[in-house]
Order: sequence, then C-alpha cells, then structure tokens
Amino acid sequence: MAEYIFTDELDVDDYQRLRDEVGFKALPREEAQAGLDNAYANIAVKYEGETVGIARLLWDGSYCAYLTDVAVTEKHRHHQLATMMVQRLIDKLRAEKKEGWQIKIHLLADLDRESFYERFGFVSRPNDISGAGMDLWL
Repeated sequence: MAEYIFTDELDVDDYQRLRDEVGFKALPREEAQAGLDNAYANIAVKYEGETVGIARLLWDGSYCAYLTDVAVTEKHRHHQLATMMVQRLIDKLRAEKKEGWQIKIHLLADLDRESFYERFGFVSRPNDISGAGMDLWL
C-alpha cells in the first residue's frame, strides 16, 4: 500500500501542474522557478511518485512571513494533507525563530476557506483591530 511522503523537494514542472490542476493563476516557468528558489521553505506531498500537494512559506528572516500556494489535488483531499503541510511549515519557522522574537505569518485565504486557517490560530480580517487583507497584481 502506498504512503504519502512529505519532502522539501518541489520540481517546477510538478509545481506548475498542480497549480493548474487546482485553478491557481498560471505563471511563466522561469517565474515559477524563481518562486521556488527564493522561498524560505517549500513542501510537497508525493503519492506513488506523483506530487499531490504543495505549500510554500516566504520569510524575510525577521518578523514577516507569508504562507502561500497551499493546495492538494482533488483526488487526495480529505486526508489532512493540507493541515500537515501547513503545520510542518509553522513548526519549521517556530523552531528557527530566535528567542524573544515575534513573527507574523500573513496569508490570503480563498473565499470560504478562512476556517481552515483559523484552526492554526490565524485571525480573519477585517476585524475590530485589523483591516482586510489586500493584494495588488502587477
């Protein structure tokens, strides 16, 4: 029986294929590779040699981090793979955080997916303290 394997090795072709399969915005190959190369951490889930899940974490080495590209193929959803990938990335960052430092992890959840991230302690925006998460595509 095949098992899910978690790895930090994420090939650009697999990354592009999975992004396309889950409906993420298409990226030119060179841009996708740069994103993988410059991320603080990439994680992939493989099943029978095929990449079926991805997640990336960007971090400036100080107080600001950004969780992105959390995705699992339709066939492999509901196996807690996204939960395990996100938790591994948070744990990695927590382990490398210097004592006394604080790190804020940002993300933009897909519509109606906020509850997934709330289980890790993320707070939905807007709220009484913070405005809406915002982005700008150039």
